Amino acid sequence: MKTNTNNLKKEVYSLMSIRFDSVSFTYGETVIFKDLSFCFEQGTTYVLLGESGIGKSTLLSLIKGLQRPQSGTITYQGCSPDNIEVVFQELHLFPWQTVYQALEMPLLINQTPSESRKKRVTSCLAELGLTQVQDRYPHQLSGGQKQRAAMGRGLITQPDVLLLDEPTASLDQETKANAQAMIAAQQQRRQNSLIVVTHDPEEAVFLGQTILLLKDQDVTPISNPFYGSQQERDSLAFYEVVLQLKEQMREARQ
Repeated sequence: MKTNTNNLKKEVYSLMSIRFDSVSFTYGETVIFKDLSFCFEQGTTYVLLGESGIGKSTLLSLIKGLQRPQSGTITYQGCSPDNIEVVFQELHLFPWQTVYQALEMPLLINQTPSESRKKRVTSCLAELGLTQVQDRYPHQLSGGQKQRAAMGRGLITQPDVLLLDEPTASLDQETKANAQAMIAAQQQRRQNSLIVVTHDPEEAVFLGQTILLLKDQDVTPISNPFYGSQQERDSLAFYEVVLQLKEQMREARQ
């Protein structure tokens, strides 16, 4: 009998999830989340959209297990916080490491054998267009190259879930568009879960399969009709959705 590998992949992914059940979290007297319930499914791209200070980065910290909720539960099925990687907005590239060394470091920590390390780093550098700058240090890189190096360091361990905190916030418009295309292409290639934090509605519509609008100490899931479209930014309807999200963000502030 012939096995349908696509169905098998979907079955495996359906067994992998991160589930929030009635999660509440506060900073001092400030309530960030109250009775938040949501399930992050494997192989899906989520974008957390909201204004600064509303709790987007806090939600990433809860997913990774860097912080614990005051009440409620977070359940990991088929994955664990150990196999969730975070790329922070500040990128955290060490000034004394070359691009090659930055990508190799997580594999060294995991005690990956030398030959396997070399193959995986070389392959990842090629995928991200960093081979020509692999011996350069952070101060010798452009903004886009730094972003790709940080992304590569997050991808090199082949995580079940990759968390990106404002991945394009410091980039100019052209570099930002290129970085967004690279992020989307890598998710399509690897089919891991991707959770992106942004305050930019246009980025949310470009990247998000499901957009999670943060408001009222909760998340409102919005299915994105433009996810996966090759010419989405050429469509007037694309920008109509962007404007709708901007309006919803304004309402959330009130």
